[in-house]
Amino acid sequence: MAALSNILSVAAAGFLVMAAPFAAFADTADDARTGALSEMVLGAEDAPVTVIEYASLTCSHCARWHEEIFPAVNERYIKTGKVRFILREMPVVPAHPALVARSYAGSMLARCAADAGGASRYFAMMDTLFETQEVWAFGEDARGELLKTAAEAGIDEPAFDACLQRADLKAHIDRNVAIATDEFAVQGTPGFIINGTYERFQTFEDIFDALDAAAAAGD
Repeated sequence: MAALSNILSVAAAGFLVMAAPFAAFADTADDARTGALSEMVLGAEDAPVTVIEYASLTCSHCARWHEEIFPAVNERYIKTGKVRFILREMPVVPAHPALVARSYAGSMLARCAADAGGASRYFAMMDTLFETQEVWAFGEDARGELLKTAAEAGIDEPAFDACLQRADLKAHIDRNVAIATDEFAVQGTPGFIINGTYERFQTFEDIFDALDAAAAAGD
C-alpha cells in the first residue's frame, strides 16, 4: 500500500470531477455491468466494430480528441449501432510523475462514480475531466477543485479519500496499461484498437475512414 499512497500523495496536489451526466454518453452507456472494476462500454453489444481507446486524463491530445472528434464518432457510429466503444485508462504516458499521478487519481475517481451510477456516470465524469483538464491537471489546487465537483457527483470527502486508496482500482488500471503495451504495443495516447488491430492516424479525422472500412469489412 505504500507505493499506492506515494502515488496518490502526489496526486493530491490537484484535480477536478464531473458536475452532471454528459448527454452524449449517458444514453449510450452499457449499465448492465456496473461498478468500478467493470469494462466501461458505450454502444451495442453486437456492433460489427469494436473500438478500444487507451487514454490519459492529463494528455492534451486526448482531451482535444474527446472534445472535437468523439461527439461525431458517437453520433455517427456508436448511437447508430455500428461501433461498440470501450474506454481504458493509460495514465503512464506523460513523462512528468505528478501528471501521471493526477491521471491515475482522476481515473480512479471516475471508476468510483461507476459504483453508484454505472458506466454512464463514469463516462460523464471522464468527459468533465477532459473538458476541465487545464483546471485540475495543471492548476494550483487540483484536490480542492476535484472535491467540489466530486461532491456534486455524490462523492463526499471521506469517499473521495477512500477511493484514492483503493489498491484494487490501481491494480485494474495497471492491467489496462499492461494490456495496452504488451498485447497491442500502444506507443502513445490516445491509442486506438479497432477490431483487435492497433491503428495509428496522421490526423484524428482519419478515424472516420478507418471506422467506415472496418464496418464495410464486417458486412
